[in-house]
Amino acid sequence: MPALTHHDFRRVLLEEFPQLRQEIEDSDGLLHIEMGVFAEHTQRAKGQGDWPTYERCIKLADRMWANPDAALLNALNVSYLEYLDFDGPRGPKAWSLLTPPLQEGWKAIMQYLRKLGNAARKRGAPGSDGAA
Repeated sequence: MPALTHHDFRRVLLEEFPQLRQEIEDSDGLLHIEMGVFAEHTQRAKGQGDWPTYERCIKLADRMWANPDAALLNALNVSYLEYLDFDGPRGPKAWSLLTPPLQEGWKAIMQYLRKLGNAARKRGAPGSDGAA
C-alpha cells in the first residue's frame, strides 16, 4: 500500500470536516498550515467537551499516522501532536481517546522538544534563561 500524502490528508480532512474548507483553501496549499487548522479543530472540540468530534479527529489522525510519507509524518508530529494538550479537567478523557500509536507519538515529540530545550539552555541560547 503506498504511503499517504498531503493530498490524501487534505481530501480525507475535507470529506470528514467540510466546515474547514475555507480555512484549508486559505492555507495556500501548505501542509503544515492545514495540519495546524486540523489541530485547532481537535483542540476546540476538546475544549468544548465535544467528544464525538474529538473522536472523529483522532480517528482521522490515527488513519494518517498508520502509513504517512515523510512530509505527512513530519506535519503530524510538528503541527498536530505537538499542539495537542492534555491539561485541565478534560485532559484525562482526551488522552484516553488518543489511540496507543498516537499516545506514543505524542510522548516521543514531547521528549524530543524537552531534549531540544535542554540543549538550548546548555548552549546559552537567547531566551533560554527566561530573559528576553
